[in-house]
Amino acid sequence: MKNSNSPFSIPHSPFSRYPQYKDSGVDWLGQVPAHWDVCALKRHLSIVGGSTPKSEDESLWDGDILWATPADLGKDTSLFLHSTQRTITERGLASCNTTVVPTGTVILSTRAPIGSLAIAGRPMCTNQGCKSLVSSEGAVGIYIARLLSVCTAELTIRGKGTTFLELSADELGAFRLPFPPLAEQREIAGFLDRETGKIDALVAEQERLLELLKEKRQAVISHAVTRGLNPNAPLKPSGLDWLGDVPAHWEVKKTSYLLSEPPKNGVSPEVSAAGTTPTFSIAAVRGGTVDIRNHLKFAAIELVAAQPYFVRKGDILVLRGNGSKDLVGTAGIVSEEPPEHCIYPDILIRIRPNELILASFLIGCLNSSVLRPQIETAAQTAAGIWKISGEALRSLRLPLPPLSEQRAIVAHLDAATAQFDALTAAVERALALLQERRTALISAAVTGQIDVRSAVA
Repeated sequence: MKNSNSPFSIPHSPFSRYPQYKDSGVDWLGQVPAHWDVCALKRHLSIVGGSTPKSEDESLWDGDILWATPADLGKDTSLFLHSTQRTITERGLASCNTTVVPTGTVILSTRAPIGSLAIAGRPMCTNQGCKSLVSSEGAVGIYIARLLSVCTAELTIRGKGTTFLELSADELGAFRLPFPPLAEQREIAGFLDRETGKIDALVAEQERLLELLKEKRQAVISHAVTRGLNPNAPLKPSGLDWLGDVPAHWEVKKTSYLLSEPPKNGVSPEVSAAGTTPTFSIAAVRGGTVDIRNHLKFAAIELVAAQPYFVRKGDILVLRGNGSKDLVGTAGIVSEEPPEHCIYPDILIRIRPNELILASFLIGCLNSSVLRPQIETAAQTAAGIWKISGEALRSLRLPLPPLSEQRAIVAHLDAATAQFDALTAAVERALALLQERRTALISAAVTGQIDVRSAVA
């Protein structure tokens, strides 16, 4: 019987299907090739739990034994895990209920997020958030890893717990999966290694293109806000090593000279279903704009207390704290009218430009690579968080063209960045299609919706 309605089928697939299918007896799986076995995972894989040595005993840690946690899994498209964030000693291994499993073992996260996995590239053990699946003669590790990688949703719904979801060994062991003959598992694994390798190479090319577009976009912005649009304009020293020469008719001013009021940190009252005052998350600040509408939340705060933190169109919001030094100080402009009485969170600083500088030009300056060194020099770190103060923002020095030239530069940058944004969106769409193709190909192969045996070189 042929099956054309499997949830794992690939529309318009160039690959042939198996001659006959049967009902797997598993709702999420549908039909499988007639000669495949469908049975509980524990029939072909031994499940080994993990554990954690006592954290306060230093003699148990930083040894030669790899110790995997969920944070180590799902990092590499090659599937193989060759190193872990933490290691333990022989004493650490003996002190807790964990076991070293051999190379080729599938390591699966069984605590939220359930389903992240890798194949042990070296002998290792795990913590209690993982289960090790040791293959018997009836299973090939890389086939099992590919198969489980498309089962995340099914594994997750089998998790239980109130504090966090956890997939028990019993539930995992009872999970029913398709098992082709061993030789066929190897053929499927070999086919997927080759085909996903091709897709991954294309993905890497697209990701490099995204980086190049980002660099080019930044270079165009930085050149425009520091040198202007006239390549023949006479230049003069700016007096700042990091800035170099600027057009002779430009000025260089401190930000404090260009603001209508002092910078002001925001406020973060409790967000709740009962809240009536609109606010938003810091994710709204991206790409030089503040997208309030798509990141809107509501907070509980009295109107009189909220009033000093209202945002209005044309305000600039600066990220004053972040774990990444590259992101602290990034800025966005409120380019659309915000909801009435909308406030901004305390991790942002509001600055309001005066009549000497256009908000859009100021944004270009703040986000340009040429001016970043000032911000990163002013940023301070504490407990792993980089922060910049309002006073530091007031002390930044910026190139200042006449207003008419600022308008021309902003118009030029609007057109240029629109082109970059369109190209970036096209590349991101291509990346999404490649990822969808990769997932669909893996799913169809490991569930038998395509017959790849003749396609294996």
